[in-house]
Amino acid sequence: MLPDEAAEALLRQTLASYAADPIQGDFILQVACAQAADPLPLYRTLYKFYNRQRRFDLAMDFAQRALAEAVRQANLPADYSAWTRDRLAEVDPLVASQALLALKAQAFITLRGGDETGASGFLEKLRELDPEDGSGVSVVLALAAAV
Repeated sequence: MLPDEAAEALLRQTLASYAADPIQGDFILQVACAQAADPLPLYRTLYKFYNRQRRFDLAMDFAQRALAEAVRQANLPADYSAWTRDRLAEVDPLVASQALLALKAQAFITLRGGDETGASGFLEKLRELDPEDGSGVSVVLALAAAV
C-alpha cells in the first residue's frame, strides 16, 4: 500500500503527462487508487478529471467509487436515500463532505448524460441533506433548471 503522499504524487505526475499517453495514464491512475491507504481524495480528483475530459463513463465510475468508500468509512447505509442530516452530523465532517460531493458529482454526470429524471433523485436528496449548500449543489440545481 502506498502512503497517501506517494499516491498523490503519482497522481499529480500522471495527470501532468496524461496527454502524451492516456492509456498508460489510465492504468497508473487505477494502480494509484488501488494502492492508496485512503483512496477517497484520489477518487474525487479523478471524477473531476475524467468529467473535464468528457469521459463520463470513467467519471461516473470514480464518483461511484468515492460514494462507496465514503459509505464504508462513515458506516452509512449503502442506499443514500436512507441518509439523514442527523446521521451525517455524526460522521467525520471530511468524510461526510466527500459523500455529499460524490452524490453531487453523480447528479452532475447523470444530468450531462441527458438523464434529468435520474439526476433529480440525487439533487432532491442533496437539498434535504445540505440545505446550507456546503457541497455547492445549487450550481447543479441551476443547470438542471436550465435544461
